[in-house]
Amino acid sequence: MQLCPVCTTGRMYSGADDFLPMLTYVLAQCDMPQLDAEIQYMMELLDPSLLHGEGGYYLTSAYGAMSLIKNFQEEQAARVLSSEARNTLHQWHRRRTAQRTMPSVDDFQNYLRVALHEVDSGCTAKTLLVQPYSTTEEVCSICAHKFNVPDPENHALFLITEETSQQLAPDTYPQKIKAEIHSRPQPLPFHFVYRRVPNLNLCVPADQQNGNCLSN
Repeated sequence: MQLCPVCTTGRMYSGADDFLPMLTYVLAQCDMPQLDAEIQYMMELLDPSLLHGEGGYYLTSAYGAMSLIKNFQEEQAARVLSSEARNTLHQWHRRRTAQRTMPSVDDFQNYLRVALHEVDSGCTAKTLLVQPYSTTEEVCSICAHKFNVPDPENHALFLITEETSQQLAPDTYPQKIKAEIHSRPQPLPFHFVYRRVPNLNLCVPADQQNGNCLSN
C-alpha cells in the first residue's frame, strides 16, 4: 500500500487514468510472488470501516493490477480490467459492505469523472483528482489544463442527467453535488461534462448551504 502514493507522485504520472497501468508495471517488475495472496487476505480480513477512502482505493487498484498481470496477453496489452475482474470486484464490494450504512468507496474518493464535449471531436473523458471543497471554477481550471483547452473562458461545467442539463455556477461544489445525488433513494444516472457555451448565463444556486444548484 505504501507503493501506491509513490506512483501518483512520479514525474510520469499525469492523472488518475494513468494510475492502474503504472501500478501494474511497477508490480510486474517486483519479485513478490506472495503479493497476490496478501492482497486477497487483506480484502477479506480487513474491517469494512477501513475499506473506504484512500486505503480502499489503493487496495482495489492493487487487486486490479494483479489481475491484469495474471491474465496478461501481449497481443492485447490491455489497459483496462477484464469484465470477469470487474465483476469479481463488484461482488466483493457488495459482500463486504452489505452490513454497512456508510456510502461506498467510490462516493468518498477524491476523484471526479469529467467528459470534454467538443462539436468537432466528440467526447473525451478523464478522471480528475478533485477535493470535496474544490469549487466548479477550480474544476474548470483543472479541466482546461488536462484537456488542453485553448479558450477556457468559453467553457463551463455541466451536470447532465437523463432529463436535464444544468450549468454549474462557479461557487458550487461538484463533489458535494455528486455525494448528494448518490445519497438519494433512487439516484438517476448523471455525468459531469465540460463543454463550450455560447452564452455564459450561469444558474443561481438553489441552496447556498449545500453549495450546489440542484433542487431539493
